[in-house]
Amino acid sequence: TSLSLCHCAVKVFIWLICSVSLHSQTNERVPWNSSRLVGSPEPPLPFTVERIFPKVNLPSPMYLIEEPASHRLWVVLEGGGRDKPSKIVAFPNKPEATEAELVFELPGHLIYSVIFDPGYKENRLIYLFSNGPRGNRDRKNQIDRYRVDKKNGFTDKLTIIEWKSGGHDGGDMAFGNDKMLYLTTGDGSNDSDEWNSGQTLDDLLGAVLRIDVRSSRVEHPYEIPPDNPFVEMEGARPEIYAYGLRNPWRMGIDQESGQIWVGNNGQDLWETAHLVRPGENYGWSVFEGSYPFYKNRQLGPTPHTVPTIEHHHAEFRSLTGGVVYRGARWPELDGAYIYG
Repeated sequence: TSLSLCHCAVKVFIWLICSVSLHSQTNERVPWNSSRLVGSPEPPLPFTVERIFPKVNLPSPMYLIEEPASHRLWVVLEGGGRDKPSKIVAFPNKPEATEAELVFELPGHLIYSVIFDPGYKENRLIYLFSNGPRGNRDRKNQIDRYRVDKKNGFTDKLTIIEWKSGGHDGGDMAFGNDKMLYLTTGDGSNDSDEWNSGQTLDDLLGAVLRIDVRSSRVEHPYEIPPDNPFVEMEGARPEIYAYGLRNPWRMGIDQESGQIWVGNNGQDLWETAHLVRPGENYGWSVFEGSYPFYKNRQLGPTPHTVPTIEHHHAEFRSLTGGVVYRGARWPELDGAYIYG
């Protein structure tokens, strides 16, 4: 009986296939648009990436910025070893560019970023964020100002500010709409805030700094903006603008709105990005993003501010801060924060 039922089932199945086949030949396929299923295949992404400057040799590029009024791009190439100096190269901002010109190299140090003074076209001043000496336990981060001379390269070096380094260094700079120089610093350690610096205000670590370099000179390289949030707090470094960051990797300031955006590398589970406001505390290492990390550690003097953007390691392993796009080429992205 079971065998007979099986044969009947097979006959019915074959009849259904034939019926569907005949039906599909005589009628157009009706789209099924009412499904609520979620999963693969996913729709194509709205944007794709394409390679530019395919003829320019750029080994390990880690920072890019456009030189004002020159139509040239400056690119920082990773280095830092004794036999591999960090370099800055430049080439025309054109897809057909073929060669990059060496602008500057710094043996034994890692260059994180370079930016141009707001008055660069007249004063030829640039700022360099570097770390070193590499391989030295007593290495440090420092911001140096140089004057760019067409014949003699980088001249008139002036060290603006420096602080100790043991790992997470931050590494970015930007001028705000207020003409102040903003800097990012990391917690200084290699792992889980070993120096317990994330929630302290008596050092420059784990923070966004804000200083005034418009009147820099050897005896007084920078001023403290009087409206910095911790100027009046006893024992606090007045350079601090916001704090509680593990390794703020890349900062962008929107020149239209003035918003300051910072990407922050996470530790165990969470990657974050922050719309930065004065005096805010992003929690590291009492918190990792929105979630407790070291419950036994003391929170700083201001409340914990949760991230603007947060990704679990199931989807993000390391977050790199980006830019706010402004332009007419992609109007749907105008005003959007784009990060990686």
